[in-house]
Amino acid sequence: MSDSQPSTSSRDNALDNFEVELLKQEYFFLQTTIEDYNKQIWAIKALGITGTGAVIVLALQQNKSVLALVGSTIPIFFWVLESQWKHFQRGFYPRVGEIETTFLETCQLRGPAIFNSWNYALKRATSPKRKGYVWDGLLNPTVFISYILEIVFLLIAWKAIPLI
Repeated sequence: MSDSQPSTSSRDNALDNFEVELLKQEYFFLQTTIEDYNKQIWAIKALGITGTGAVIVLALQQNKSVLALVGSTIPIFFWVLESQWKHFQRGFYPRVGEIETTFLETCQLRGPAIFNSWNYALKRATSPKRKGYVWDGLLNPTVFISYILEIVFLLIAWKAIPLI
């Protein structure tokens, strides 16, 4: 009698292909999630800039310097809000990098490699030197620079408007 059992290697390959497919799906889901965070971050930044601009215009029209000074709370509020979103977004980066490394080392796939290619092109380390909300969000230059500029413009408007 011949013992005809299915080859385990074909079953293992199917499982490997299945796992690779799951990793690809997870990878592109994470990339889409990161892009969705970017859309929200841009909306937050746009609202902050619009609010700051409105306060500057109102302060100049009303000729009241106190409006510009009080209005500086607007960019601070949006700075904190955006920094939270950026911190949450950066929580997905390690897993994306891990999947890309798995593709490269285990599957010998050179792509997709959006995260590692971007870091390589910009000469950035794939893992940040500092971690946590303060560094990933609040003191992240892509977050705070626009808000610092908004606060500076509000302070200039505050000083430029004569006290009545």
